[in-house]
Amino acid sequence: MEPMTTELNEIEARVLGSLIEKSLTTPELYPLTLNSLVAACNQKTSREPVMALEESVVGQGLHSLIEKNLAGRLHEPGARVPKFMHHAEMLISGAKDSHIAVLGLLFLRGPQTSGELKTRSERMAKFASPAEVESLLQELANGAEPVVAKLPKGPGQKEARWRQLFTGGPAPVAAATPLTGSPVTGPTVLERIAELERRVAALEAAAAVK
Repeated sequence: MEPMTTELNEIEARVLGSLIEKSLTTPELYPLTLNSLVAACNQKTSREPVMALEESVVGQGLHSLIEKNLAGRLHEPGARVPKFMHHAEMLISGAKDSHIAVLGLLFLRGPQTSGELKTRSERMAKFASPAEVESLLQELANGAEPVVAKLPKGPGQKEARWRQLFTGGPAPVAAATPLTGSPVTGPTVLERIAELERRVAALEAAAAVK
């Protein structure tokens, strides 16, 4: 896999995801003031994890996104405060609204299945079925510069989840599972401690005899 040319931290991802969401769900209120953006970042719904970011922290994340050409500032005539918009289309070559919507959801809620993305994107983009979302994700994963990746199914999971590649993601669940499925043998931590204690006692007894 080719290395990503753009890297985002979790604050930048939350800010960018919030701008994407509001641009698609409440276009009449977009672009956003800094106060509105802080409220969007700290929503208690449709956010995983829920955050409580200070205005200064959101401002720093926004400034960083502007430096990376992923956000912009708008000064409207007569407006007392500036407003801000995203340029998430810069992350994906030939980006469509559906691409941006799915990416925004992944920024806001972490790894998700195609079905979850289908349900949660209803106010942002229209998909006929989870299969259509899966097809879009495959397209984003198989491009010259992949922007999403499919995670292995974890124990008890019926469907695999997808994550975006701009921020650090969770390690594949399967990596922690023994490949052979055979039980792991060997002494436990308590058994090793007991053995060490026996050895120390034996050495102390030998030293006392001398």
